[in-house]
Amino acid sequence: MKSRKASFSKNLTGFTLIEVLITLTIIAILMSFVAPYVLNRPDQARELKLKFDFEAIESALVLYKLDRGKYPSQELGFDTLVNGDDGSKYLSKIPQDPWGNNYIYKIDSQNNIEIISLGPDGLLEGLEDDDVSHILN
Repeated sequence: MKSRKASFSKNLTGFTLIEVLITLTIIAILMSFVAPYVLNRPDQARELKLKFDFEAIESALVLYKLDRGKYPSQELGFDTLVNGDDGSKYLSKIPQDPWGNNYIYKIDSQNNIEIISLGPDGLLEGLEDDDVSHILN
């Protein structure tokens, strides 16, 4: 029985410290190339959310205009898309931008409709020019 244990322990092989260090170094080098692409994903996700929110709001506004003949006034804004006076609902809820701010509904003097996200700073025309807007076609 002792001879069996002795022969078993002599046949065990493992990785040397040098082999482990070389493997870790190779993994670290590969990660240095991959990390910039992986770490940039949150910005891409925010941009996609903005795009899809703008498209959803624009679709709701177009449906509202088809039913009513005109876009909602600036005073009514997005509230009328969620809680219509006749029970109609064009949006299930008012979306928030990726930074947790409400979108702004604005009609200019030429009756162009603009949907505005306040951006990361949460300020309209703040110190950083990070506001994102979408004008309906």
